[in-house]
Amino acid sequence: MTKIKMRIILCFLLLFVFSGVNGQTDTIVGAKKGKNRFISTRYNIGRVLQTNDFLMGTNMSEKPIDEFHAWSLRYGVQTDGSKDWHHIFNFPYYGVGLYTADFFDGDELGYPNAIYGFLGLPFKRTNKWLFGYELGFGLTYNWKPYNEEHNPFNIAIGSHRTVYIDANIFYKYHLGTNWDIKGGFGFSHFSNGAMKAPNKGMNLLSPFVELSYNFNGRPHFQRKRMPNYEPHHEWTAQVAVGLKSEQFGEIETDLELDEQKFKHINLSLAYLKQYSWRNKYGFGIDLGFDEYSGINNYYDHHGKPHTDKRDKLADQFVLGTFATYEFAIERLSVVSYLGAYLWQIEYDRKPPMLYQRFGLKYHFKNNLFMALYVKAHKFTKADVLEWSIGYRLIRKN
Repeated sequence: MTKIKMRIILCFLLLFVFSGVNGQTDTIVGAKKGKNRFISTRYNIGRVLQTNDFLMGTNMSEKPIDEFHAWSLRYGVQTDGSKDWHHIFNFPYYGVGLYTADFFDGDELGYPNAIYGFLGLPFKRTNKWLFGYELGFGLTYNWKPYNEEHNPFNIAIGSHRTVYIDANIFYKYHLGTNWDIKGGFGFSHFSNGAMKAPNKGMNLLSPFVELSYNFNGRPHFQRKRMPNYEPHHEWTAQVAVGLKSEQFGEIETDLELDEQKFKHINLSLAYLKQYSWRNKYGFGIDLGFDEYSGINNYYDHHGKPHTDKRDKLADQFVLGTFATYEFAIERLSVVSYLGAYLWQIEYDRKPPMLYQRFGLKYHFKNNLFMALYVKAHKFTKADVLEWSIGYRLIRKN
């Protein structure tokens, strides 16, 4: 299953790149500016990827949790061409949605709900149809999380609230002046970013169908051709903080479980070049303080857990280098990192040499930016949720 999830992530990253080099092909004749709002309802039915023992059948029912269905109510705005980025991305849409899911195991998972934002980006549009992709990000609540006494099998979800991430491709057909129908296929992920253990997470694959109503009728687009982008260079510095939770001991044994939280601080310095309206790449270094680095956990003869930390502060520092790619949407960027540790102390729970970051970054007008990242290993295991603030210096060619 690790290979499947890795391929899914890589496929959606390739969609960003593909859209970046094929974004100026369409021309839609006509012009109508104004607030074009819509409301829609979506239904998903699909599969739960079998990525941990709980989902594979180590649960109260002793049956795999491999199916789900979900329903969404969404409110959105269709861009009207009043800003340059509307034309660059072929008149995208954005909005907010309410989501509820049923995994047919309410006793152990509950009935999770989510509030999320979404952004739809067309590959190709005509007067009759639209083909594109959509990204969603939000907060899920109402889970029934792991509890050592009352819900001991649920190692997938360890907290009442998790992050909700969704990505899909879709085809939308215009039924008339006000109505649209959409079909697509998507990938969804739930995780708390290792803020609360256990946190194996859940991953979903599903087709969906969606019916939408446009309050102001069908807008008519006239896409202007943007001038060639003038590349620029960026030097950035950012500081990220996080708190990660680790659980020691095995749930299946009689040993007492020990959950502890560890502080995480990271300084990143990077050089980036934005070479088109959409695409930016670069490289940099990470210098991090990881309180978890070098710990030693053991049990005494009474079965009580103990954790020893390194005496030397220097033993808790890590050094890494990374390459980064950003899919830029006006001031918002979808960010991905691929990094490698250059130095870290040897210890039993030492992570793999390669690490990744995925997240969102928002740039303010004064060159400050804020970001939210999930740092991960093997593309699937969340290590820590990072909250970041930074500053950039910009130089034109």
